[in-house]
Amino acid sequence: MRLFILGLFLLFSFTGQSQTPQSAFQHINLKSVQVLEPGRGNPQEVFMDDLIEFRFEKPDSLALREPQELFLYINGYRMTSFPAKYVTNNSVVFQIYEADTLRGLLSREINSWGVHEVKVRMSFGNSSGQHIHMDEANILIDFDPYFPVRSWVGRGIILLIIFVFFSLVRKNYFLKGINSTKYSLSRVQLAWWTMIVICCYIALWSDSGILVPLSGDTLILIGISAGTAAAAQTIDISKMRTLEQSGATAQAQTKEPIHKNQTFLFQILSDENGINIQRFQSVVFTFFIGIFFVFEVITKFEMPDLDSGILGLMGISSATYAGLKTNEGKT
Repeated sequence: MRLFILGLFLLFSFTGQSQTPQSAFQHINLKSVQVLEPGRGNPQEVFMDDLIEFRFEKPDSLALREPQELFLYINGYRMTSFPAKYVTNNSVVFQIYEADTLRGLLSREINSWGVHEVKVRMSFGNSSGQHIHMDEANILIDFDPYFPVRSWVGRGIILLIIFVFFSLVRKNYFLKGINSTKYSLSRVQLAWWTMIVICCYIALWSDSGILVPLSGDTLILIGISAGTAAAAQTIDISKMRTLEQSGATAQAQTKEPIHKNQTFLFQILSDENGINIQRFQSVVFTFFIGIFFVFEVITKFEMPDLDSGILGLMGISSATYAGLKTNEGKT
């Protein structure tokens, strides 16, 4: 019995010691969280370079030592680049400033395309992850609506890529078939998705300062378009060899192509006999899914995760086009 009581005593002793560091923050009674800016209409609205003060009733178990031992917490994440500016007996003060870590954390809500403010759960704690837990948002962070140098550099890179792309297209590179003056639908699709993914990725980096992860759906879209382009080129090469072996190459070259003097849209929608339904279907699906992709990036500020049905639709459309392409031009 004595051993049992002694064991319980030791167990509670060690348990109490292990919970002491966490309880130091759990038992803090916050009185107010506000900005130290006189005349501010809303003391819970923070702008860049503002000082924000956490006032509390000093508990006996709280050991506030040096400011560098305390860090700002936003939505439960420790901001290691935001240590406390100074500490008093009943308050801790931090300074909010423009930083990639802050903008990166709030990248889904804040960007330089029109959204500049977001409500967050702001508290403080130590470097071990122990902090005051907030259940509801208590501070509104307002970013100054200006474009940092990185944003201008990113936009410049996007414009340069678009300029180079269209310059090469005008010189008949990239988008036309092998030994043909006609625009290739599969190459246009591959160029469409390549430009969308590259420009969206650079835009997200320029505004958040972080290299956002590419979603698996994005890689699948690129893979579908690349696979379709490879299959279409293989079919074109096979047709050319068949014509050469049958001696019909010269006759095919003297025949006036149906796409001569026709628009870009007509060329990607038609084969040697005119517009066909599988090309029309592929163009419509590719165009609207691409617009949806860009809209998701603009509104959610991340590479989107697409519905599996949309990916399946793109795959079926591309497979239908590649499968029926073997019979294109045959009468």
